[in-house]
Amino acid sequence: MAYDQNAIHKLYKKLLNYYPRAFRQQLGESMEQTFNDLFNERKRQTHGRLFGVVLWMFVETAVGIIREHVTQIAKGIAMKKLPANSRSAASLGFILCLPLAALFVIFTFDLEPFIRPLKELLTTDGQQINHFGRIVIFGALLLLPIAFVLNLQPILKKAGPEGKRTFYTINIIVGTSILLLIIFTWGGLILESIYCLQGIHCD
Repeated sequence: MAYDQNAIHKLYKKLLNYYPRAFRQQLGESMEQTFNDLFNERKRQTHGRLFGVVLWMFVETAVGIIREHVTQIAKGIAMKKLPANSRSAASLGFILCLPLAALFVIFTFDLEPFIRPLKELLTTDGQQINHFGRIVIFGALLLLPIAFVLNLQPILKKAGPEGKRTFYTINIIVGTSILLLIIFTWGGLILESIYCLQGIHCD
Protein backbone atom coordinates (compact mmCIF):
# COMPACT_ATOMS: atom_id res chain seq x y z
CA MET A 1 0.00 0.00 0.00
CA ALA A 2 1.39 3.41 -0.98
CA TYR A 3 1.44 6.13 1.64
CA ASP A 4 1.30 9.86 1.02
CA GLN A 5 3.67 11.18 3.69
CA ASN A 6 2.31 14.74 3.46
CA ALA A 7 -1.28 13.57 3.99
CA ILE A 8 -0.28 11.39 6.95
CA HIS A 9 1.76 14.23 8.43
CA LYS A 10 -1.22 16.62 8.16
CA LEU A 11 -3.50 14.04 9.77
CA TYR A 12 -1.02 13.52 12.61
CA LYS A 13 -0.70 17.29 13.08
CA LYS A 14 -4.49 17.54 13.39
CA LEU A 15 -4.42 14.75 15.97
CA LEU A 16 -1.83 16.69 18.01
CA ASN A 17 -4.27 19.62 18.18
CA TYR A 18 -6.33 17.58 20.64
CA TYR A 19 -3.56 17.77 23.24
CA PRO A 20 -4.04 20.44 25.95
CA ARG A 21 -2.77 23.81 24.71
CA ALA A 22 0.13 24.11 27.17
CA PHE A 23 1.38 20.63 26.31
CA ARG A 24 0.97 21.27 22.58
CA GLN A 25 2.89 24.56 22.72
CA GLN A 26 5.73 22.97 24.66
CA LEU A 27 6.11 19.64 22.86
CA GLY A 28 4.00 19.81 19.69
CA GLU A 29 6.83 20.65 17.25
CA SER A 30 9.21 18.07 18.70
CA MET A 31 6.49 15.39 18.50
CA GLU A 32 5.88 16.25 14.84
CA GLN A 33 9.61 16.00 14.11
CA THR A 34 9.87 12.69 15.99
CA PHE A 35 6.91 11.34 14.03
CA ASN A 36 8.48 12.33 10.70
CA ASP A 37 11.87 10.87 11.63
CA LEU A 38 10.32 7.61 12.80
CA PHE A 39 8.09 7.45 9.73
CA ASN A 40 11.06 7.86 7.36
CA GLU A 41 13.18 5.38 9.29
CA ARG A 42 10.49 2.69 9.33
CA LYS A 43 9.70 3.39 5.67
CA ARG A 44 13.28 2.44 4.75
CA GLN A 45 13.30 -0.58 7.06
CA THR A 46 9.94 -2.00 5.95
CA HIS A 47 10.19 -1.01 2.26
CA GLY A 48 6.96 1.01 2.41
CA ARG A 49 4.90 -1.47 4.48
CA LEU A 50 3.79 1.01 7.09
CA PHE A 51 0.18 0.24 7.95
CA GLY A 52 0.89 -1.35 11.34
CA VAL A 53 3.56 1.22 12.24
CA VAL A 54 1.41 4.23 11.35
CA LEU A 55 -1.64 2.78 13.12
CA TRP A 56 0.37 2.09 16.28
CA MET A 57 1.81 5.65 16.33
CA PHE A 58 -1.68 7.14 15.96
CA VAL A 59 -3.13 4.86 18.67
CA GLU A 60 -0.22 5.64 21.01
CA THR A 61 -0.70 9.37 20.45
CA ALA A 62 -4.47 9.11 21.04
CA VAL A 63 -3.83 7.31 24.34
CA GLY A 64 -1.33 10.07 25.27
CA ILE A 65 -3.96 12.73 24.56
CA ILE A 66 -6.45 11.04 26.88
CA ARG A 67 -3.77 10.67 29.55
CA GLU A 68 -2.80 14.35 29.39
CA HIS A 69 -6.41 15.53 29.65
CA VAL A 70 -7.01 13.25 32.62
CA THR A 71 -3.80 14.55 34.22
CA GLN A 72 -4.98 18.13 33.73
CA ILE A 73 -8.28 17.33 35.40
CA ALA A 74 -6.40 15.69 38.25
CA LYS A 75 -4.29 18.82 38.73
CA GLY A 76 -7.22 21.23 38.47
CA ILE A 77 -8.79 23.24 41.23
CA ALA A 78 -11.87 21.04 41.26
CA MET A 79 -9.74 18.02 42.07
CA LYS A 80 -8.47 19.68 45.25
CA LYS A 81 -12.02 19.85 46.53
CA LEU A 82 -12.64 16.14 46.00
CA PRO A 83 -12.53 13.87 49.05
CA ALA A 84 -9.07 12.64 49.99
CA ASN A 85 -10.59 9.95 52.21
CA SER A 86 -9.82 6.54 50.72
CA ARG A 87 -13.38 5.20 51.01
CA SER A 88 -14.94 8.36 49.55
CA ALA A 89 -12.52 8.34 46.61
CA ALA A 90 -13.13 4.63 45.99
CA SER A 91 -16.91 5.16 46.13
CA LEU A 92 -16.72 8.07 43.68
CA GLY A 93 -14.54 6.08 41.27
CA PHE A 94 -16.90 3.10 41.53
CA ILE A 95 -19.98 5.25 40.85
CA LEU A 96 -18.39 6.84 37.76
CA CYS A 97 -17.46 3.49 36.21
CA LEU A 98 -20.74 1.80 37.18
CA PRO A 99 -22.75 2.83 34.05
CA LEU A 100 -20.28 1.27 31.61
CA ALA A 101 -19.69 -1.74 33.87
CA ALA A 102 -23.44 -2.39 33.97
CA LEU A 103 -23.76 -2.04 30.17
CA PHE A 104 -20.75 -4.31 29.65
CA VAL A 105 -22.19 -7.07 31.87
CA ILE A 106 -25.73 -6.79 30.47
CA PHE A 107 -24.65 -6.94 26.81
CA THR A 108 -21.97 -9.60 27.38
CA PHE A 109 -24.29 -12.02 29.17
CA ASP A 110 -27.62 -10.96 27.55
CA LEU A 111 -29.20 -10.39 30.95
CA GLU A 112 -32.96 -10.27 30.97
CA PRO A 113 -35.07 -8.23 31.48
CA PHE A 114 -32.52 -5.43 30.88
CA ILE A 115 -31.14 -6.39 27.47
CA ARG A 116 -34.33 -5.84 25.46
CA PRO A 117 -35.16 -2.25 26.52
CA LEU A 118 -31.48 -1.27 26.31
CA LYS A 119 -31.24 -2.58 22.74
CA GLU A 120 -34.37 -0.63 21.81
CA LEU A 121 -32.93 2.51 23.39
CA LEU A 122 -29.31 2.31 22.18
CA THR A 123 -29.52 0.47 18.85
CA THR A 124 -31.38 0.42 15.56
CA ASP A 125 -33.14 -2.91 14.95
CA GLY A 126 -31.11 -4.41 17.78
CA GLN A 127 -27.90 -4.34 15.71
CA GLN A 128 -26.43 -0.96 14.76
CA ILE A 129 -25.70 1.50 17.57
CA ASN A 130 -27.74 4.70 17.11
CA HIS A 131 -26.63 8.29 17.83
CA PHE A 132 -27.92 8.25 21.39
CA GLY A 133 -26.18 4.92 21.96
CA ARG A 134 -22.87 6.35 20.77
CA ILE A 135 -23.20 9.31 23.13
CA VAL A 136 -23.96 7.02 26.08
CA ILE A 137 -21.22 4.49 25.32
CA PHE A 138 -18.43 6.94 24.47
CA GLY A 139 -19.39 9.16 27.40
CA ALA A 140 -19.14 6.15 29.71
CA LEU A 141 -15.80 5.18 28.12
CA LEU A 142 -14.38 8.63 28.83
CA LEU A 143 -15.51 8.39 32.45
CA LEU A 144 -13.32 5.32 33.05
CA PRO A 145 -9.88 7.00 33.12
CA ILE A 146 -11.35 9.84 35.20
CA ALA A 147 -12.78 7.30 37.66
CA PHE A 148 -9.40 5.54 37.77
CA VAL A 149 -7.50 8.74 38.65
CA LEU A 150 -10.10 9.88 41.21
CA ASN A 151 -9.97 6.53 42.96
CA LEU A 152 -6.17 6.73 43.25
CA GLN A 153 -6.09 10.26 44.69
CA PRO A 154 -5.50 9.16 48.31
CA ILE A 155 -2.61 6.94 47.15
CA LEU A 156 -1.08 9.62 44.93
CA LYS A 157 -0.96 12.14 47.76
CA LYS A 158 2.16 12.06 49.93
CA ALA A 159 1.70 12.47 53.66
CA GLY A 160 3.94 13.01 56.64
CA PRO A 161 7.33 14.68 56.93
CA GLU A 162 8.98 11.96 54.84
CA GLY A 163 6.44 12.33 52.05
CA LYS A 164 5.38 8.69 52.04
CA ARG A 165 2.36 7.34 50.19
CA THR A 166 -0.23 5.14 51.85
CA PHE A 167 -1.58 2.23 49.84
CA TYR A 168 -5.22 1.70 50.78
CA THR A 169 -6.61 -1.77 50.05
CA ILE A 170 -10.02 -0.49 48.95
CA ASN A 171 -8.48 1.90 46.40
CA ILE A 172 -6.20 -0.83 45.03
CA ILE A 173 -9.15 -3.22 44.60
CA VAL A 174 -11.38 -0.61 42.95
CA GLY A 175 -8.48 0.70 40.83
CA THR A 176 -7.63 -2.81 39.61
CA SER A 177 -11.29 -3.42 38.71
CA ILE A 178 -11.50 -0.14 36.78
CA LEU A 179 -8.22 -0.90 35.01
CA LEU A 180 -9.52 -4.32 33.91
CA LEU A 181 -12.69 -2.67 32.62
CA ILE A 182 -10.57 -0.16 30.68
CA ILE A 183 -8.53 -3.00 29.14
CA PHE A 184 -11.63 -4.95 28.08
CA THR A 185 -13.63 -1.98 26.74
CA TRP A 186 -10.94 0.31 25.28
CA GLY A 187 -8.91 -2.72 24.15
CA GLY A 188 -11.90 -4.23 22.39
CA LEU A 189 -12.66 -0.91 20.70
CA ILE A 190 -9.07 -0.54 19.46
CA LEU A 191 -8.97 -4.15 18.18
CA GLU A 192 -12.27 -3.67 16.35
CA SER A 193 -10.89 -0.48 14.74
CA ILE A 194 -7.74 -2.32 13.64
CA TYR A 195 -9.78 -5.15 12.10
CA CYS A 196 -12.04 -2.62 10.39
CA LEU A 197 -9.07 -0.72 8.90
CA GLN A 198 -7.68 -4.01 7.59
CA GLY A 199 -11.03 -4.87 6.07
CA ILE A 200 -11.39 -8.01 8.20
CA HIS A 201 -14.58 -7.10 10.05
CA CYS A 202 -16.67 -3.95 10.33
CA ASP A 203 -20.00 -3.51 12.09
